[in-house]
Amino acid sequence: MIETGEHLRQAREAMGWTPEDLARALRFSAKHGGSRILEMEADKRQLTGPVTVAVEALLRGFLPDGFTPPQAPAAKPPGR
Repeated sequence: MIETGEHLRQAREAMGWTPEDLARALRFSAKHGGSRILEMEADKRQLTGPVTVAVEALLRGFLPDGFTPPQAPAAKPPGR
């Protein structure tokens, strides 16, 4: 359950997304969306119920119509 900014950051990082990626998935403004996510993660902006529900759904694999998630970085071979 996402209850704090730290939880939000952990969820975003678990998906391998940048703040801008998460902002796009939540349909935040393209101009300020990433900074809004960072403000929520730093507990400088209120983390609302709809945002927490949406992020929990994203963690479970839900993708909004028209949203293409970023490509996960390729795994590095061991020993390199």
